[in-house]
Amino acid sequence: MALEQPVTAKNDKPNKTEKVICDCDLLWSLAHQFTYLRLSDEIAENEYELVDLFAARAKRIAATYARFYLETEEGGSPDKLGRYYWMALGAFASKTVACLLDSWQLNSMYVAFKTIPRGLGQGNLWLFTDVAASHWFYNNYRENFHEGMMCGRSRNANSLEEPVKKITDDLPWAAESIGTINNFVPSKDIIKGFKLVEKIEESSDKKKIPDLQLAQLMAVAEHEQGAVLQPLIYENPDFAAWARRQRSKWINWMSPTYQLTFTHECNIDDEELKSVAPDGMVVENFQSRMDWIEDAAKTFHDLMLRKKVYMEQELQTIASWVNTPDAALVY
Repeated sequence: MALEQPVTAKNDKPNKTEKVICDCDLLWSLAHQFTYLRLSDEIAENEYELVDLFAARAKRIAATYARFYLETEEGGSPDKLGRYYWMALGAFASKTVACLLDSWQLNSMYVAFKTIPRGLGQGNLWLFTDVAASHWFYNNYRENFHEGMMCGRSRNANSLEEPVKKITDDLPWAAESIGTINNFVPSKDIIKGFKLVEKIEESSDKKKIPDLQLAQLMAVAEHEQGAVLQPLIYENPDFAAWARRQRSKWINWMSPTYQLTFTHECNIDDEELKSVAPDGMVVENFQSRMDWIEDAAKTFHDLMLRKKVYMEQELQTIASWVNTPDAALVY
């Protein structure tokens, strides 16, 4: 689709002035535009097309999360490395989604049963649109996020500039997703997460930063799981039914394992570098899922404290996937 800029102005005569109103809606529109472009390929001048392959999207999403953590994304500040702690875990999580989407178990479902792979693709896409736009906004217009214009609380899909709103409304599953996640209106958890980012930035006591980072991660995780993924996919009757079926004896043997591996690879033998969900986890149940996520976050946090060089090298590798190509044939 053609991408129109939210605001354009031309000086077609000397000393011409053009009044441009730079408000929160415009800035949020620029943030949404960033997320769309990141998951799209330019097919002609000013013409972009969303990549179709779910796994390719998941890799680009993982790369973007890694770039935010590493402060190499647009507006990043290398001297503030570590403030976006959830983004580092999010990079490994989206890499895990890409691995699941490429697994033989899920690929076999595309033939007849598309609920699980499509649910993963839907959740990953709309979570990315939500959290990556927030981080891009904070990166580039920090002075207007909490202070200034106080834009951090004013986000709403219905208030986007019309060209960007049209693009957003045309994204896959938009009609059933945008309203379900409350039109991107910020939750108390995402607001708390960015307040903790500020505390990390401003802290002069290095000993307190790890605790602030873990708190920041968990605040954004609560938003991720509670405000976005729970209503969007886990409360979807079809997805919940399939999740229940996957726990049954007749299909559990061929279901992929729910796990997070802290590496750019899909599989690893080193038990220290993974967090495997407990056998009794009910994935569609918010609290059951959050219990595992909290354990996974603690494992991740421990690795970041003990093996930071290794972990950031892995994130550098994931960050290189930012232009993962689409596939000629898409399931």
